[in-house]
Amino acid sequence: MLSPIIIAQVLWTSLATSSYYVLFSLAFSLVLKINGAFNFAQAAMMTAAFYAAYTLVGIANLPSWIGFLGALAASVVLALLTELLGFRLLRRRRAEQLFVFIFTLIVSEFVAFVAMLIFGSYPTTIFSSLLWPVTLVGPVAVSGWDIPAILSTIAAIVIIFLLLRFTRIGQAMTAVSDNAELAELYGIKRERIFLVTMIVAALLVGLGMFLYGSRAQVQPNTAIELMIFAIAATIMGGIGNLAGTIVMALVLGIIQNGSVLFIPSEWQGFLLYAFLFAAIVFLPKGIRLPEWRRMSRRVSAETVSAQNKQEA
Repeated sequence: MLSPIIIAQVLWTSLATSSYYVLFSLAFSLVLKINGAFNFAQAAMMTAAFYAAYTLVGIANLPSWIGFLGALAASVVLALLTELLGFRLLRRRRAEQLFVFIFTLIVSEFVAFVAMLIFGSYPTTIFSSLLWPVTLVGPVAVSGWDIPAILSTIAAIVIIFLLLRFTRIGQAMTAVSDNAELAELYGIKRERIFLVTMIVAALLVGLGMFLYGSRAQVQPNTAIELMIFAIAATIMGGIGNLAGTIVMALVLGIIQNGSVLFIPSEWQGFLLYAFLFAAIVFLPKGIRLPEWRRMSRRVSAETVSAQNKQEA
């Protein structure tokens, strides 16, 4: 019989490990909301971020903060290449979404294959050990990884909200997500906004993959499997609803990790596909949750244009 202590421990661990799921899902949802692209190439960004950190910390034995910066840089570089040499060219050629979808899959598989050639297929981690110092808080064991992971994820979410709510570039991103062509008429360069969005998403991915790589083992194809989770959370949270995506990523993460109380751990991977199946078949429009737009001031392209003229 499950004791309250065991349940509390599993729930806490599930909450902590859901941090990187939230970051991956938010990055995917942000690009889909503003750029209008199902960015499956995010898996390539995740792979590049991890192996950059692994190279700097696990192989070169450099400080962890250098590995973290390397993860961010690798993710951003791949995001820039994907946008400038992929998405932008496909948009100019008015390619159909099917071709964009195929392009992103090819990018992810290509980067995974290159990583396999360079680093092999064996699981590895950023740090030599996954054992973190543990502090007892009542009956619950809190590792030295848990609190930094949760706090950094919360900080990232707050920064994204403040960016979209209070900055001019964030207001332009909101305007482009509403109507990209209208935003262009009011002087907002949507290609620039698309690029900025990819960079922001890449930073989220770099942070998330550094957290994941310091907690679990990673193989070249791991990122592709993690994308299934991000897609399911995005669909169930409501496409274009960032707040809904965050909530669903947190809920699904707790359910998946907490499932060890009821099913063998090897079945956890099956749950990912069950989530995605349920999202596509039963919840194609997502669960109705509050949108960030309702929690913040709606910004139109006309508003951003007026602000630009006043400062000019």
